[in-house]
Amino acid sequence: MIILSFGCSNESYQSKSELTPFQTQPTVQKLASSFPQEKEARPTPHLEATASPNTQYITPIPSNNSPFIKSPPTINHLQNAMNAPLSGKKGGTLKLASKDYFQSLDPHQNYSAAFSTWGIGIIYQRLLKFSSGPNISLPSKATECEICKSWEMLDSKTFMFEIDTENIWKTSSSNLSNISAVDVKFSLDRQIHMESQNSNRFHMIRSVEIKPENHIQINLHAPDADLFIALADGRSKLLSKSNVENYQFIDPANLAGSGPWKLSKLKDSYSSVENTYSAPNIPYLDAIEFHILPDSQTRLSAYSVGLIDVYNIDDPSSNVDITFIEPNPGQGFEIAFNTGIPPFNDDHLRSLARATIDPDEIIRRAWSGNAFFSLGFSTNDASWIPEDSIWKSHFFPFKKREHLNKTIPINITVSHFGPQFTKSVEIVADQLELIGFDPLINYVNRREYTKVTRNQDDFHALMGPTFPHSSTNGYVIPVLHSKGLWNTTNHVDVKLDELIEAQSQEYFSPKRSKIIKEINTHLLEKSYRFMPATQENLWAWTQDLENMYPNFSGFEYTHWEKVWLDR
Repeated sequence: MIILSFGCSNESYQSKSELTPFQTQPTVQKLASSFPQEKEARPTPHLEATASPNTQYITPIPSNNSPFIKSPPTINHLQNAMNAPLSGKKGGTLKLASKDYFQSLDPHQNYSAAFSTWGIGIIYQRLLKFSSGPNISLPSKATECEICKSWEMLDSKTFMFEIDTENIWKTSSSNLSNISAVDVKFSLDRQIHMESQNSNRFHMIRSVEIKPENHIQINLHAPDADLFIALADGRSKLLSKSNVENYQFIDPANLAGSGPWKLSKLKDSYSSVENTYSAPNIPYLDAIEFHILPDSQTRLSAYSVGLIDVYNIDDPSSNVDITFIEPNPGQGFEIAFNTGIPPFNDDHLRSLARATIDPDEIIRRAWSGNAFFSLGFSTNDASWIPEDSIWKSHFFPFKKREHLNKTIPINITVSHFGPQFTKSVEIVADQLELIGFDPLINYVNRREYTKVTRNQDDFHALMGPTFPHSSTNGYVIPVLHSKGLWNTTNHVDVKLDELIEAQSQEYFSPKRSKIIKEINTHLLEKSYRFMPATQENLWAWTQDLENMYPNFSGFEYTHWEKVWLDR
């Protein structure tokens, strides 16, 4: 094994301006800033159906007395059960830590969780939200109404939502008007047409119309089963039209949300929200504080001495008891073989390389056991992740290996994404070397890594983080489809294309799940790309934090409304 390094210095970034209460800047640029952005590779909004689209959809079932398909009783029942009053203790302040600063007071100009989920963005609501609670198996992107009362699917490209107008816009000092269909249309249109990364989520929406009796109608370019994921994303905030037009996010005191929290304080590295005591389901907590702590050791120290109540564990070897393990499909260490040139244009050699790799060893040695195998894309349901009995049948490093007739040199292109990725690459290179491959590990800087992925002559295998995405279609169409903009493996696979197109427009969850499993099996057999180590996020929280059943999928945050402190 040979290791080369070209232009491999780690890029660092600093804040461009001094922090103020009105404009905060990030101290560290996110990985996505130097890796291909979702905006460049969004799925085409005009993907043609290969067959008549199924008119059933993710969770709904048809009403017996209506030609329409409506939001299902089962989900309504689940929502009511989860929102039922519990015998929790009221009062107290929850103290949370954010890793980053946010860039703007405008929710639609913020792309990271620092504002939407771990900051003052929780004062805002969305049309839908992701379900959370003790009965939700993670990972899950099951959705339910947040600002809507119900919704109907008129056809595969037309959806009607009834808006709950009882919710009130609230600033830090006063109540304003009730939320309206006008506000919802304004908010969606603003995100769709704004020059922002957030606009990519709504690529499937053709138009939004206001209908009588507090309804809005969403019209799609083509059927897209990830519409609900886009609407429920924690960054898809709803804003007051009049408030935005009058105040333009200049003064924090004028920020108006419709949720159960309102802004209380905003300083350089600290903010807080307080309970409005006016929402239909009033939170137990009096307030939530957000402390911006970019340094990992500072966050650990703050948790250790009780200055924060919830801690995202950065180092598994730290002496912190793990309370919760969060599966995070779509994040982790991915391997991609270039099928456009030898040797991995040969199906047999590609399968042989895949079979000799041991994901369990990678997970154990590089990820401290805190990872799992997947095919690399974000999932809506836990059943979309291949079970061990499925994927392990395609990896057999401990069986008698078939050795190559001659040594085959291969160029593995990587970049500096952290010690877990570096160790993973080294393990894979050693495993491939055992059967006769001669790996050359070529380190390039992150920007060069992006360029290399667009030139099929420059690499045999890519190893590193996967393409940034927030939904299943946001990955499988640009990355796995033969005509995808980011098909870096250069494969041409008609069968896979047909499966991708079918699931992308399939609203009926059981049928879509069946297609996803077919895609998983096909990808394992073809060995274009896979993720031997998919990230698990480790969490710890204080013993007095009760009813904590978080679902952090899609930047979700409404679980904070259900917790209480037993102090």
